[in-house]
Amino acid sequence: MALSKEIYRELEDIVGEEFICSDPAIMPSYHGSDLGAVVLPENTVQVQAIVKTCNRYKLQFSAVATGWTGSFKKDIVYIDMRRMNRIIEINEKNMYAVIEPYVITAELQAECFKKGLHFNVKGAGSNCSAMLRGHGHLDQSTSGDDRNHLAIEWVTPEGEIVRSGALGSTDEWFCGDGPGPSIRAILTSAVPPGVTPGVFTKAAIKLYHWAGPPKYDIQGLSPKYTLPEVPKNMMARYYSFPSVEKMWQAEIRLGENEICMELMGFNVSMVAANIATCNEDDERIFKRLNKEKKGPGFFVIIAGNSDNDFAFKKKALEQIVREAEGESMKSLEDPETEGILIAQCTRVTASIRETFRAGGAFSSIPIMSQRDLTIKWAIGAGEAKLPLIKAGHIVDDGGAFFGWGVEQGHVGKTEIFCKFDPANEKAKAAVEKWSKEQGRRAFDESYFALMMGEVSDDIKANMCHYDKWWIALTRAFDPNDVAPQGGPLV
Repeated sequence: MALSKEIYRELEDIVGEEFICSDPAIMPSYHGSDLGAVVLPENTVQVQAIVKTCNRYKLQFSAVATGWTGSFKKDIVYIDMRRMNRIIEINEKNMYAVIEPYVITAELQAECFKKGLHFNVKGAGSNCSAMLRGHGHLDQSTSGDDRNHLAIEWVTPEGEIVRSGALGSTDEWFCGDGPGPSIRAILTSAVPPGVTPGVFTKAAIKLYHWAGPPKYDIQGLSPKYTLPEVPKNMMARYYSFPSVEKMWQAEIRLGENEICMELMGFNVSMVAANIATCNEDDERIFKRLNKEKKGPGFFVIIAGNSDNDFAFKKKALEQIVREAEGESMKSLEDPETEGILIAQCTRVTASIRETFRAGGAFSSIPIMSQRDLTIKWAIGAGEAKLPLIKAGHIVDDGGAFFGWGVEQGHVGKTEIFCKFDPANEKAKAAVEKWSKEQGRRAFDESYFALMMGEVSDDIKANMCHYDKWWIALTRAFDPNDVAPQGGPLV
């Protein structure tokens, strides 16, 4: 249902006739045929005016940049952020970038590479907003989550403009926690529903040193992109080990010596998906690698700031792996394959291929804790998968889990997958039961898990009743209930 003429005209006055639409032929392309209207603001002032108009008429709104999650309520005002696509500043001295919501990761990364800088690229991929919060391939050396968000400009659900951290007192972007107001936990909420109400209009992102080339000379056609040669002083390897304990000890030592730019605990199914060009190719490569592996393993990329730095990192890496009885997977040392992996895992275009690989649907449980605790939890969850594999409910994907270190292993993240046929009701029910039991076990044994679906009351109580605090906060910021929770996030 379209908005009233009066409301439509007010929104049109804000953004201009060209940048508002309620045409029923267009609405389905915005994920809903019964949206109230789509508006495309150009700047923070226009966003603020749209939000205040929604408050005045008690209209719900949702702001979306490069992606969406969830569904949209009827008659909602859909704020399409695509016109706010500017890289405002790349501050080389203080190592941060200031961006608007529609700046995608690939765009910011390309500009940063030219200046010898890069940042944490989220696993969602290079076509998503660079403002996105989350984890990715480069967590080992660039940290993850809200650690990389500095000052933020936020339009609250009532239409007030809040500038957090240093921006709120000095007009500078270098810090999200002071000397101005720090409301980090609200602006980058991690608890369900995990969506900050209101609209982020600008954010400063922490940058890091980049030892790689100023640009990649990508060659080939989708889905097979590669580099003509491995960049100078860069190397990618996959090592497998006789046991999880041996693998984990090698991970810890690599983190202590700060050797790796990337360290991802892929299983061989995920590696196969990254270098395959089709499902048939994926299955063929997986079978070959599964025979070649020694046991559980991880993928690493090292990058030297000089010839000597690279030589040291390579020597230290090989010694640590050797002492843990690990072995390099020789077929993956092929320069063409190495180029594919370096390009995909630093850009990042790999995650979607790792997750949506051949063989069926996937269910996963993400765990975040000390790296040793995530490993211990994953071992148990992997053992709980064995009866499901034996019964034929899930596929043996070449490894019980995958995980990676964050900040050189100070923290660890692990996800464990079940690959199954979604059309098989018995398999689906078995995987759901396994997922619920292992997610619950993470809380009972004092790990931390991102629980999918409904969370029990006792778990909420053990987490300080975060749900009640979150509801109280959002009601305070959104008294007119115009920013529904659990919907899309910029």
